[in-house]
Amino acid sequence: MQTVSHRSRPIQGMRLLALLVVGLLLVSGVAGARVVTGTPENDRLLGTPRADVLRGLGGTDRLVAGSGADFLQGGAGRDTQDAGPGADLVATSYDGARDVVRCGTGFDVVNADLSDAVARDCELVGRRLSRDPYTTADAQHETQVEPDSFTFGRTTVATFQVGRRFDGAATTVGWAVTTNDGASWRSGLLPGLTTASLPPGPNARASDPVVAYDAAHATWLISTLALEGPTTRLAINRSTNGSAWTTASNALEERPAEGIAFDKNWLACDNTASSPFYGRCYLVYTHSADRDMLALTWSSDGGLTWSPPVDIGARPGVGVFPAIRPTGEVVVVYLLQERGLSIAASRSADGGATWGAPIRIAPVDGGCRIQNFRAFSLPSADVDGTGRVWASWHDCESPGSSRNNAVFVSTSPDGIQWSAPLVVTRGRNAVLPAIGIEAATGRVAIAYMRSSAAGIDVERVESFGAPSTWSPARRLSAHAMPLRWMPDTTSGRMLADYISVHYSLGRPLVVWVLANEPVGNSFRQAVYATRG
Repeated sequence: MQTVSHRSRPIQGMRLLALLVVGLLLVSGVAGARVVTGTPENDRLLGTPRADVLRGLGGTDRLVAGSGADFLQGGAGRDTQDAGPGADLVATSYDGARDVVRCGTGFDVVNADLSDAVARDCELVGRRLSRDPYTTADAQHETQVEPDSFTFGRTTVATFQVGRRFDGAATTVGWAVTTNDGASWRSGLLPGLTTASLPPGPNARASDPVVAYDAAHATWLISTLALEGPTTRLAINRSTNGSAWTTASNALEERPAEGIAFDKNWLACDNTASSPFYGRCYLVYTHSADRDMLALTWSSDGGLTWSPPVDIGARPGVGVFPAIRPTGEVVVVYLLQERGLSIAASRSADGGATWGAPIRIAPVDGGCRIQNFRAFSLPSADVDGTGRVWASWHDCESPGSSRNNAVFVSTSPDGIQWSAPLVVTRGRNAVLPAIGIEAATGRVAIAYMRSSAAGIDVERVESFGAPSTWSPARRLSAHAMPLRWMPDTTSGRMLADYISVHYSLGRPLVVWVLANEPVGNSFRQAVYATRG
């Protein structure tokens, strides 16, 4: 074993050393830090009382930080990382080896594999849920994107794309489940969905996975957009426990003259026992083949059969997101693309059979794009215990500005009257928010992605029911993610079109995507879950 002090090990070429140091400092986000880099052998890396970046490269390493705000990143092998005092960022290696992490005092953020031993003194721990096993030439290997999740009781089920393709969709769709509030997870791939599934299904690729729970029928449902040649399907996989899934069946199937028939599907179930529509699950989507009309179908038997489609009455629209009030009204929030962009809502009081006219909540500028990063202004919505609907989305922080994005929120007591939008984040260039509410307490969490010179980070804020008051941001990603670490698409580099947050046993549980540094031609991007 070699011991490395706070001075960096010599690297051939001073320019290479400078680039390495600058790159590590940017990605780690530790300003003014000293860099300690190990070797492919077994090393003991020692920090100082100042901020340090300790990075192992291989072997069985031990990283021991000092009292500053440090960044520790283990390499391949079974490493031990002692963060020590201070607010530290810790990333274990993306290799499945069992690493040991101890944090000490201070508020620490850890991103770890499921098998890693993480001490109780680590405050905010994100666990990798799954890994892309596919190496097919038409997919970008080791990529997982676009996670959704839902929590019912102590069980959370997540779903996500696996093996993202440049020209759209993915090789198949994965799932992960915890029955103990995120303490442990199981994961797998949906059966009978794509040709890569076990058993194989008819579809060549799948996208837009979303999950819901039907309490009346004790059934979990995952809906996906599935593609086979000219045929587009809205597929449904069902489960009673979140881990054993039926093969995919079809809620809808269509073969348009050109393009795809459906896009951006979303799923929600009425789980209020006193509601007149208790046990009805709503599948909403954009009908791309009909001028991007918003539509829905519903099931009242746990996803076995589905109603004929109903026109919601808004076009063109995309990103339709359903929220169900305790009294049974269904409110859908979406990005309306008529006479300019706007966040809008529609409401049904009769179980989705008829719909009121679209109501514009706020105009959307949409001009503050993050160059080469895929981030559409799609909304997220949820309902609090009083029946108030909350909607969140991102847009330019200042009207007419082309610099920073911000997260906005608006609320409605009935889905018709909406408050003036309020800014949730300032100066963070925040995009792609997900909102989740704990109905019993009124606590609200919003998770989002933040763009900076270092790359993309994932953060979370909370409110105790007041749309104007939010906690300081909590960082979930232990390191920033440069765009080159992410799979490419026709719309830019991608982590997700949406992420997800719900409350589990009184704490927000965020399901999100972390891109680690690629190895050779293989990415290291996967879905993580952080509770706390």
